[in-house]
Amino acid sequence: MTTVTMNRADLKAVCLTMLEAAAIEHPAGHQGKLAARYIIRTTSGERVGLMFEKGERTKPYVWVERRFARDLLDLDIEFRLSLASSLYQEAETGGKRTYGRHAALKSMRDLANADLIRFTIDRPEQMGMILQTLMAI
Repeated sequence: MTTVTMNRADLKAVCLTMLEAAAIEHPAGHQGKLAARYIIRTTSGERVGLMFEKGERTKPYVWVERRFARDLLDLDIEFRLSLASSLYQEAETGGKRTYGRHAALKSMRDLANADLIRFTIDRPEQMGMILQTLMAI
């Protein structure tokens, strides 16, 4: 089977179209050119917040609260765990502590200080798998 590769901008555009069809805008709103914030309603009535990094300089990342991502970890999608316990990083001597994640997460109360999983999207099918799995919770 041949895998067709997409450029980053096209992949992000497809992912955003999928998100718009499956989710509603998060109460925190979208963040201009860098991030899109959403809420997905699950079949059990849960509200799952997620953020999609859409900036042109980053890979297509999707941030999801860890407790909802359990069934996503066995899929063929690269991910990174981001624990709340290591969120604020100590700055250099005398500096202030810095937030250790994408700044657009700070205004999402449900995600800002939670344990999160950041998925790296390489193919549109991966975004589809994430959305289908979350909606089935």
